[in-house]
Amino acid sequence: MFRENKRSEVNKLTTLLRVSAASVVPALLAFNVMANTNDVMEISSTEEAATAAAPVVLTHTGTQYVPVARVSENLAQVVFYRTTGGADVGVSNVYIDREFQGALRNGEFTVFCVEPGKHIIEAYADDAPNYGGKETPKSIARLNGGKTYFIEANQVPGVGTPIAVTRTQAESKLFGYKGGATINRASAVRACDYVGGSQLGNVLFSFAGKKVSDIEAGGVEIVQNMANHINGLPNVTRVNLVGHADPVGNATFNQKLSVQRAETVKKMLVSYGVSPSVLFTSGQGANNPTVDCTGLPNNERNFCNRANRRVDTMIQTDAGY
Repeated sequence: MFRENKRSEVNKLTTLLRVSAASVVPALLAFNVMANTNDVMEISSTEEAATAAAPVVLTHTGTQYVPVARVSENLAQVVFYRTTGGADVGVSNVYIDREFQGALRNGEFTVFCVEPGKHIIEAYADDAPNYGGKETPKSIARLNGGKTYFIEANQVPGVGTPIAVTRTQAESKLFGYKGGATINRASAVRACDYVGGSQLGNVLFSFAGKKVSDIEAGGVEIVQNMANHINGLPNVTRVNLVGHADPVGNATFNQKLSVQRAETVKKMLVSYGVSPSVLFTSGQGANNPTVDCTGLPNNERNFCNRANRRVDTMIQTDAGY
């Protein structure tokens, strides 16, 4: 389980309620992510959860999963995935407030943001052609601003209620998964506003690693994709490369290591044609972990800390993204 950390954003407990068209009945079901003790779930009908707005077009390109960054307080972020295990039940259609957000196959994920509040977030396996999950949703949840939630698609036919997990549980599976190749049509979905600029991605390093050869599998491809994206944007004013370390070792070593990791990614971006004048590196040592792995057994803690041995890449342009 996660532990509260003032310098790390962790998930908040969101109670998931089962509802029907005729009545609203609380179910003994919850988004299993940490919460303030004063968070209270408001029971409402599914109609009240809908948000009217123009859909944000989000195209997932099949890139590998990397740890997501912290979003601003006016949004909640959701990482929705389908595991590689179990029978192949076709695609799982993801619905946000009764509107199609995407489709997931085994080993795929989608990341999206919504405004804080009550939302219907479900995924139904192989519900075509009648799309019963879209027409008759069975659950509703309340999401808190500035938080990230991890949920797993239920692969039981006809059951759309997602399985809520902690970040550690999710990311033990997500590394190696790819984004689903879909286009969002849900009007409640917003473009994620990441703290420090728009997130380009994260590059993970092995324990105590700082060189290109220490970057975990898929990381070099991620940097190449970052470079292509940066080079294709007009008016890029700044790209922040922020290195991080896990809490193993002393503070001085971790601070130096975090800066070295950021410098490694900078050199790679320059080699792919990005102007060094827009690249700014810094390190935060172990002061801003993605996850708190304290108390886990050694082997589990080392795996958990993968998300903390990273370089975050955030971009700023004159257009504000």
